[in-house]
Amino acid sequence: MIDTIMLFAAGFGNRMRHLTENSPKTLIPVLGKPILHHALELCKSYPFKRVVINTHYLHAQVKKSIKSFQKNNPNFPEIIIIYEEELLETGGAIKNAQEYLGSNPIFTLNTDIILKSKYNVFELMINRWNAAEMDFLLLMQPYKKAVGYSGHGDFDLDKEGNLLRPDKQGNYDYMYAGLQILNPLKVAKHPLKIFSLREYYLNSEMVRGIPVKGARWYHATSPEDLVEIEMDMLAHNDQ
Repeated sequence: MIDTIMLFAAGFGNRMRHLTENSPKTLIPVLGKPILHHALELCKSYPFKRVVINTHYLHAQVKKSIKSFQKNNPNFPEIIIIYEEELLETGGAIKNAQEYLGSNPIFTLNTDIILKSKYNVFELMINRWNAAEMDFLLLMQPYKKAVGYSGHGDFDLDKEGNLLRPDKQGNYDYMYAGLQILNPLKVAKHPLKIFSLREYYLNSEMVRGIPVKGARWYHATSPEDLVEIEMDMLAHNDQ
């Protein structure tokens, strides 16, 4: 059983412009609740024992917000906050947090997304995970159904869940939805201090994808996205 999840909360959020001059992106409110708190609420749908959160930009604000969440959710799992003196990117953040992540597979979750699903996405992914066949399992969202996303997809998937990687300019049916299972020991062996997990997505044969089911997926990229996201969430009676 996977009992640890790491939340990525260290970024600047430069595309949010004035909204992140004095506040980290992860604390921007959506329907009155910081995006980070939406991620923490999602974590409550699975029996994690440990939640690891990396921080960098305006660390003190993020830490204070996490403490506030813990106060209001006394039964929430243990939270470990790791301050990065410099941005390490996603791969470097995993490597830096290795002592808290252990040797078993873990989940990671981006904190600039909000996921609302009729299914338990954690259980969906665990049922697909096979450590003998994969080091990474990515939750994939059809990009045309994503709210707040202006790209043209990251990958296609074959029937077995293998990633069909970009080899030309064009559109791809799926985008990475910001939630994955990974082998932290694989990442810890990377020779660099600062690196992105995307290196593995593009080059490793031990990467699989699984489409999200029955979900609405929101990506907070710009101030304009926030308006669209809140309108859609209100239409679905979200909180």
